[in-house]
Amino acid sequence: EAFEKIFNSVFYVVLGCIVLSALGFNPLALFLSLSSIILSFAFMIGSASAKYFEGILLIFARRPYDIGDRIHVSDPSKDCSGDGSPCWFVENVDLFTTTVRFGTTNEVATYSNGSLASMRIINAKRSPLAMRYVRVKFGVDVEYAKVEVFKSTIEAFVKERPREWVALAGFRATRVEADLGYIEYVIVCQHVEGWQNIGPILNSTAQLHQYCLEVSKQLGMRYTAPPLPVHLDLARKDMFLQQLTGMPGNSTLGNDNNGIPAFASKNVDFPVPL
Repeated sequence: EAFEKIFNSVFYVVLGCIVLSALGFNPLALFLSLSSIILSFAFMIGSASAKYFEGILLIFARRPYDIGDRIHVSDPSKDCSGDGSPCWFVENVDLFTTTVRFGTTNEVATYSNGSLASMRIINAKRSPLAMRYVRVKFGVDVEYAKVEVFKSTIEAFVKERPREWVALAGFRATRVEADLGYIEYVIVCQHVEGWQNIGPILNSTAQLHQYCLEVSKQLGMRYTAPPLPVHLDLARKDMFLQQLTGMPGNSTLGNDNNGIPAFASKNVDFPVPL
């Protein structure tokens, strides 16, 4: 359809020149007489025309997507998410715009093809065998033998489901926090489906998360975060304001019925340092 529009435009321009020649007019002389108007118009739409031709090259030469593909548009200078990118379904493509629908909320949006020319376009349909990452935390006091047992159990779980997973692609420690008392491991699994079919991928990943939790419970490897510290400075500030105002509660005093701060309505004299 887009190629047909370009061909029709060229055809009608050539046909107009032929008709003018048949009527005894010189098309070249006519265009030269209108050159000043054409030049002014060209300056006016110069940037828009450049974007338009970039969009045409995107559709005809680059062709990063087709109708029905799931795509994600992002800035090429920024990294992508390791857990997968939120995608839009391509519903329609023409010379000027691309119409997409967000799969999560069913919202519809449009892109100008020229604005997409300089962007990174991830095509989920052309991205087979999705890689999934599951992160788990174990305490630093957990024996390494238990970690090996955990790994072999997860590997057996993946091998028992060849219709969901291709293989366990990796199991390694990625973060060591001795002060917080844990070591973070990442489990890398390769799914049989591509990113275009996101539903089975999410279901399989959720089952893997749940299984990892159950295995860590049975092996006694669950990590418990240490209690958060108490900020004594905030507690002292709260007690100081209570002594000044004579009001119970926290440091947020609020306003009285007239909209005046509570400590101001009580005529509290704050000590002024000398």
